[in-house]
Amino acid sequence: MSIKPLKKILVIEDDGDIADIMGIALCDKYEVEVKRDGYEVVAQIERFAPDLILLDNYIGQRQAREIIKEIHEVDDHRTIPFVLFSGHENIIQLAENLNATSYLAKPFALDELYKCIDGILAA
Repeated sequence: MSIKPLKKILVIEDDGDIADIMGIALCDKYEVEVKRDGYEVVAQIERFAPDLILLDNYIGQRQAREIIKEIHEVDDHRTIPFVLFSGHENIIQLAENLNATSYLAKPFALDELYKCIDGILAA
């Protein structure tokens, strides 16, 4: 019986508490890396090769649309699914505009996070 490698999730969140909670909540089931700023994301993707990206809409002075644009400039990265999360009242519209795979409105319960991730990675 071979052991299946864990799926990899990159969390991009600048709020330390939320980043820590997400990292802890996901590390039993997935290989997780947490990035607390929106810079050098492409280099981290190259190194880590995530199966899924969880991305806050605002990371410091940067917005998700800027980060997604940088990621998608690399052809191999265009197919990586990403989940946008935000406390913005128009999260649905933001997610649609960015072609996000899914979205989570802050605050969200861990059960919502697990269900969202499982639905994407099971596909």
